[in-house]
Amino acid sequence: MFRRYLSREIDQWIRSGLLQPEQGAVLLADHDRRHTGFSLSAVLAVLAAVLFGAAVIALIAANWDFIPRLMRVVIIVVCITGGLAVASLAVKRGAGGLSEAALVFTLLSYGSGIALVGQMYHLSGDEAAFFLTWAVGALVVSLSFSSAMAAVGAGLLGFGYLFAEASFFDSRPDVHPIGYLIVLALALAVGLSAWRSRSTVAGHLSALLIICGAMWMVHDMTDLEPGYVLAAIGAVAFGIGSFAPALVGNTALRHGPLSAYGAVMLLSGLGLIQVTLYDSGLALEIALASFILVVSVAVLAIAGGENRLVRRFAYFAFACETIYVVSETLGSLLGSSSFLFLGGLVLAVIAFAVMKIEKRFKKTEARS
Repeated sequence: MFRRYLSREIDQWIRSGLLQPEQGAVLLADHDRRHTGFSLSAVLAVLAAVLFGAAVIALIAANWDFIPRLMRVVIIVVCITGGLAVASLAVKRGAGGLSEAALVFTLLSYGSGIALVGQMYHLSGDEAAFFLTWAVGALVVSLSFSSAMAAVGAGLLGFGYLFAEASFFDSRPDVHPIGYLIVLALALAVGLSAWRSRSTVAGHLSALLIICGAMWMVHDMTDLEPGYVLAAIGAVAFGIGSFAPALVGNTALRHGPLSAYGAVMLLSGLGLIQVTLYDSGLALEIALASFILVVSVAVLAIAGGENRLVRRFAYFAFACETIYVVSETLGSLLGSSSFLFLGGLVLAVIAFAVMKIEKRFKKTEARS
């Protein structure tokens, strides 16, 4: 998809006299050399590694009592070193898909090894320590092999540590200074891994991990509601990124990542406020939902045409709030089948509207 877009842009630049045809061909050749695109074989190899790793784990766990203690450790070590060896050979031969698959198998073996060895030797620990140890291993693998899959895995495991350590749904007023620093360190390490492996998904996970860590600090250290703080920070970030990017120097483009994350934080914060309302009355709930709908439309109108992430998240928020309003206003008056039919009709209308908006955005991009 991106190659088609790049090819059209290069053709336009050639027609405008900004590029020579030879330069355009060189640019496309460089893109094809560095970006291999979607590979079904690589995806199947990774899925095979996941299934094979799960099978090995299940086999070991099922026969755990019959395997001598030393042999258990040897099997786990062999699985880990074997996966790393296969990944190294694949990297030397330029087989990126096979390398990623081998590293996925290695990380599965490593995580299961942590759990099984801890159980075998009755090592003290909790879920947070488990996720942290596993995440550190994933970061080492990602940085060593420039692995995008390992970087994404490290980001997800970082969230596992955060949720295990934070206990968001616990009313304890405890402060966890070491935990805050660990989350920040994990987020920065995941960001480094994302940069090294050129993984956009891991980059998003790094940024979201920082945001969630900050909300954890707000929850533990202040009496403020995290939803209000998140919405306020998001509104400021979106405003700067969309209207005054010069305030943060040349590091932010107009309607760029700052606007996107600002929109995500703003709408997520409003959604968090909505789900934490208790016994507030139907009128206030509908008013807040209507406000979120207006904000979604405003965000879409301001930055949606130039930022795909803003556009998609605004669509998602608008659809969720529309269904919520319908459920609150008409759900109690309709039967289950009637409500499902009405909900499907609403989603169909939203899908049609989104299709029209996307076509308009594409026409605007083509004219520009």
